[in-house]
Amino acid sequence: MIPLIAALVLAGPAMPYLGGDPSEIPEVEATGGKFKVNGKAVDPIEAMKAAGWTAVRLRVWNQPKAGFCDKAHTLAMAKRIHRAGLKLMIDFHYSDDWADPAKQYKPAAWEKLGFEDLKKAVHDYTFDVVKALVDQGTPPDVVQPGNEVTNGMLWPDARLNINTDGWDKFMALNRAAIKAIREASSKRQPKIMMHIDQGGRNVVSRYWFDMYFARGGEADILGLSYYPFWHGTLAELKANLDDLARRYRREVLIAETAYPYLGWNDVTKRYDPDAVPISKFKATPTGQRDYLRELLRVVRGTADGRGVGVLWWAPTWIGEPGRKGGWERYTLFENGSGEALPGFFAFGGG
Repeated sequence: MIPLIAALVLAGPAMPYLGGDPSEIPEVEATGGKFKVNGKAVDPIEAMKAAGWTAVRLRVWNQPKAGFCDKAHTLAMAKRIHRAGLKLMIDFHYSDDWADPAKQYKPAAWEKLGFEDLKKAVHDYTFDVVKALVDQGTPPDVVQPGNEVTNGMLWPDARLNINTDGWDKFMALNRAAIKAIREASSKRQPKIMMHIDQGGRNVVSRYWFDMYFARGGEADILGLSYYPFWHGTLAELKANLDDLARRYRREVLIAETAYPYLGWNDVTKRYDPDAVPISKFKATPTGQRDYLRELLRVVRGTADGRGVGVLWWAPTWIGEPGRKGGWERYTLFENGSGEALPGFFAFGGG
């Protein structure tokens, strides 16, 4: 039995979306990875619920080469998430692999489509996945039509440049996706989240959302990635969250974040607890937890009570093969033993 976290009184409003994107769980489990709490093997989804998590986001790829994060795995994971009583958040990448500001590649099956056919493909694919979730009794609570779309999506058609090039096609694809989400979810409408990176950069964030809303864009939640080694200081993040909340009168969410529990010094080529983006939070298990506690405090204090949550990226990225490349130092489970780290419990006040 997983020990429940003692309830703590937290200042400020409750936030409904506390958790992460552990889409790699099926791959970890398929290769023998085990997750543990106090030395005992656990179902990681059930452990999340017991630890005070309230939401899980799943990334969805069209036809990934390894098979994971496809429709079938998404449906299976959605059942586990609903069974645990967690909110389900769906993140369409509209790609066969990772989509982010540096790459927004079309799925192979869509590469030669003309624009009207591409728009139809976006609509039909989005409808198919969301309707399948609804039909199996696991409707999503939040849906993202695109992942970190700061520079657009489905390049080159809907690539957004520093000027206004690409916005007409981006908006056409965005509307097709949102229309499909609405049609597939007629009885229980999910919230729509538009997700960019640049969490601590207000100039970029305001520019992007100004352009989006000026063209009639829809969004219930403004999602931001905030990685402190890329996206500014916590003070800059707070200023941006406050400004976006007041300016657009919408909920704001940290859709992705991470912080190392094990630091790596590129100069010495050794593990180093001082190799961190924020000096007061060391690259140790407790330092990682303290970073998350502070981030939760910042988001909870967003202007007008519009901060609605924090999601940890790849909290379960453990084991072999296929999950190396640096991110194993940012998980909420220790990569060698699979033991839950202190940060895993921070969402519930631990």
